[in-house]
Amino acid sequence: MGHAETIPKKRQLVEAAAGLFHEQGVATTTLADIAAAAKVALGSVYYYFKSKDDLVCSVIDQRKDTIARLIARQETISDPRDRLGALVQVWVEDNDIDALYGCPVGSICFELARTRGPLSEQATRPFRLLLDWCEKQFRLLGAGDKSDRYALHIISALQGISLTAAVFGEAEMITKEAEHLQEWLQTI
Repeated sequence: MGHAETIPKKRQLVEAAAGLFHEQGVATTTLADIAAAAKVALGSVYYYFKSKDDLVCSVIDQRKDTIARLIARQETISDPRDRLGALVQVWVEDNDIDALYGCPVGSICFELARTRGPLSEQATRPFRLLLDWCEKQFRLLGAGDKSDRYALHIISALQGISLTAAVFGEAEMITKEAEHLQEWLQTI
């Protein structure tokens, strides 16, 4: 098997796992489910990943990479307030999927963190990246010692509204909370 063939199949498995973990949760998703969703033989999963935990780590890395790309896109905006506003807008753009299953990053990180098992530390990494970036933006706005609290507030509000919208199945809740957060950002 050539190198060019191996990368797409591995990526296919990670993407299938990411989707299933988001929709069903990590605990209830089997490797057989992932193989079926990726349209590959079950043995292919074991070829690329030694265990389900290895595959979970790859999905968390994918989520962290997604956040890193999101942050990089926001960095093209000159004003830190506008960068934070653009981050809030991402939740509005994804409100339909979040209203079904919650935030794709938040749901997997929460599930793994609450186990306090070996994957829980890895699960904090996407959130740490996002919190640190938000704190930096608030510092650039002159929020000083309040920057870490403001960063925690905005991420908590976004994750909380994703959860609430999923509970009620109402995407519009995310839009309303985003409007509130945009107004709040103007006061800082």
